[in-house]
Amino acid sequence: MTLIKTFDLNKTFKLKNLKIPAVEDLNVEINSDDFFALVGESGSGKSTFLKLLLRLTKPDRGRIVFKEMDIWKKAEENLKDFYQSIGVVFQDPYSSLNPRMKIYTIVEEPIKIHKKYETKEAKLRIIKTFNELGLNSDLLNLYPHQLSGGQRQRVAIARALILEPEILLADEPLSALDISLQASILNQLMEIRDKRKLAILMITHDLNIVRAVSTKIAVMHLGRIVEEAPTKEIFREPLHPYTKILLDSIPGFHRREREKIPKISTEDKTSWTLKGCRFYNRCSFRMKICPEKIPPLKSLNNRKVRCFLY
Repeated sequence: MTLIKTFDLNKTFKLKNLKIPAVEDLNVEINSDDFFALVGESGSGKSTFLKLLLRLTKPDRGRIVFKEMDIWKKAEENLKDFYQSIGVVFQDPYSSLNPRMKIYTIVEEPIKIHKKYETKEAKLRIIKTFNELGLNSDLLNLYPHQLSGGQRQRVAIARALILEPEILLADEPLSALDISLQASILNQLMEIRDKRKLAILMITHDLNIVRAVSTKIAVMHLGRIVEEAPTKEIFREPLHPYTKILLDSIPGFHRREREKIPKISTEDKTSWTLKGCRFYNRCSFRMKICPEKIPPLKSLNNRKVRCFLY
């Protein structure tokens, strides 16, 4: 079943005299059994896309449909089911948890807002969720500053899961943690996903994590999806030149077979002003047509790619 589907989603920001199309003609479809990863460098528009999904930023044009409901055609007061069905985990647990509230109150807050469970049932669900995430219920009486970074992020995940959402949206949820904690939390997330039949949209730049857990990947570059495919297909045979550079930049990935490639770096301002492909300045396969026309997102078997090479 399709949970989230976008249609030609666009969002542009103005920076002095420069217009930045953070999201441009973006079309994605996330199903109820997907572990969907949206990857790309910083500044590619991943977090803007998440803000659009959460109604934190209004799109310039385009539609976002959640289970046949256009979320931007509904008034805020009519979106209770939508907000209950989506859990959100932000990147920084230090800023996403209220330092003046005890952990129990933080996790209980969504229940109170949506008035979903009685007090006794709410407490049982909080303890159960804590146990699923490997947290001791003794932590419920503490404040965020009394917890470690890993414990804080688990609390943030517990708060996101407490209403039993249908999809979890996670924006770089593990980037502030060390590798051992990342592995532990990922394993717990996978167990919870299998148990609850939960879809996950993870926004990240860590391709090692993506390779281990996701089922589908969309690669984003300067506001556009340039490639989308099942995870195994992306790692077996990346098609877009940008995807190839991302994979070759993974530490230890095909190290002996690597060739010298353009360095991963922040895009210059001229890339935003190109009429055609914005990867033109860094591409080893560029052609005359590339800076003049936007390559369409073509369907090839079970995948999509935006490049004139195909």
